[in-house]
Amino acid sequence: MSSSSVTVSESTPGKCNDSLWNHVYNPSRLEIVDTCITLTGVIDSIRSERDGDLHIRLRLDPPHAHLVNQANQENQFGDLVLEPICIGKVIQATAISACLNFHQDIDIPPVGSHVQVTGSYVKDKEHGEWTEIHPITTMAKS
Repeated sequence: MSSSSVTVSESTPGKCNDSLWNHVYNPSRLEIVDTCITLTGVIDSIRSERDGDLHIRLRLDPPHAHLVNQANQENQFGDLVLEPICIGKVIQATAISACLNFHQDIDIPPVGSHVQVTGSYVKDKEHGEWTEIHPITTMAKS
C-alpha cells in the first residue's frame, strides 16, 4: 500500500473555497496534505454527524486509490471519507459555533452515484489519521 502522496494531476490549487475552513469544527484535528485536490469515485454511504457535517464514504476510482491509507482500510472499508460541512443540525455542543449562521449549499448525489469531488485532502488525527476530503468545495455527478 502506498503512502498518501498526491499526484500533480489531482492537485488543483485555486479551485477550493478557502473560506470554508472558517466553519470547520476544531480544524487543528485535521492535518492538511494538499489544500485542494480533485478526484472521482462512487458514493458507498452517507450519514449525518453530530457536528452538522455529513460523513460520506467514497470508493475511489483506480487512478486515485493511492489516496487511502491503512486507517481507511481498517475503519472505512477502504473508502475515502468526504465531509461536506454544516449541512445538518449541529447537536455537538463544541461544534455549534463553527456552523453558527452558516449552511454549506451543496447538492449531495445519492449512494451509488459516480461523482467528481474537489476539496482539501487531509488526515484526521482524531481517527487514526484516515484520509478525507474535508471540507468539500464541490461535488457533482460525473
